[in-house]
Amino acid sequence: MKIYNKITKNLKNLSGVHLHYTGNMFGVGCSVFDEGSIKNIRELKGKKDSAGFVVLISDFKWLEKYNINVPPEMVKILQQYWPGNLTVIFPDTENSFRYVAVDGHVAIRVPQDELLRNYIKQTGSPIISTSVNLSGSHPETDFKTIENKFGSWFDFAVVPQSISWAKGVPSTIIKFDKELELIRESSIKFSQIKCSLKISRILFVCTANICRSPMAEYYFKKLVEENGLNFDVKSAGFLESNQPISENSRLVLLENGIDASAHVSTKINEEVIYGSWLILTMTESHKLGILDKYPNAKLKTFTLSEFSGLKKDIGDPYGMGLKEYRKTYELIKQRCDLIFDKLTK
Repeated sequence: MKIYNKITKNLKNLSGVHLHYTGNMFGVGCSVFDEGSIKNIRELKGKKDSAGFVVLISDFKWLEKYNINVPPEMVKILQQYWPGNLTVIFPDTENSFRYVAVDGHVAIRVPQDELLRNYIKQTGSPIISTSVNLSGSHPETDFKTIENKFGSWFDFAVVPQSISWAKGVPSTIIKFDKELELIRESSIKFSQIKCSLKISRILFVCTANICRSPMAEYYFKKLVEENGLNFDVKSAGFLESNQPISENSRLVLLENGIDASAHVSTKINEEVIYGSWLILTMTESHKLGILDKYPNAKLKTFTLSEFSGLKKDIGDPYGMGLKEYRKTYELIKQRCDLIFDKLTK
């Protein structure tokens, strides 16, 4: 079994059954249009049908490419959780995935692992993914065990070099047919998804969540409340939680009719990041800090200036006088106004 740890030109010319890593699990896969290999995978696993086979695509836009209709209510859910460990069942009305559809429906996901997404993009074809195991057995999570026990299954492998063991955490599976339906709950809680369906969260981020990001949060909340819009606005930082807002930030907000005295800082964690639809950071370094730890947040993380169409980071006024805090507030306000207009057009 030839192992590929990076994308090479000849990868797109390979066919047959391959091993891959989704970001949480090792998987058996092939092109979704390779009827022979799909049949082979069923036989290897001892399966009678395609139940449990997930179609992996490289990008949200591929849904339109393959005539998958996305209900308007689901668009923000997909923007928030893809790439990620959420599988969604869609009607395959155009029979685009006839070799793996079950009862006219197909399970689709954009995987977490960047190497796998790039491989799918390079081949130009969605792939199927199913766990490495005999039907009815637990999925294998150790790469060496897979090589020794199942190596004969695979023609090649597309696996990051640093991965020797997988978490073995399956995806949460949902379906939307007039209302949201849970098929299987796993790493992403259904209650969180239901909240995301009702209201989208915008997260502002700075270093300690006591100066800049609270000013952005409370000002943007004011815009949302005054206009009766359906956004949940929060803020967070990289340092420890439970700190009060800085006195000068509190005073500047109060000068503008905003009471933020009850603010308590929050530290960024996985739940905060993946529970947010849009993440806006004060600086480029904040953005890179998030993406270094949570690379799958790439498509929804921007600097405040970047998303507003302006330039320059929002500098930290911590330890400076009230005059500097007022300047910082005006910079934040200017960008928040532009972003608000952008989101409500």
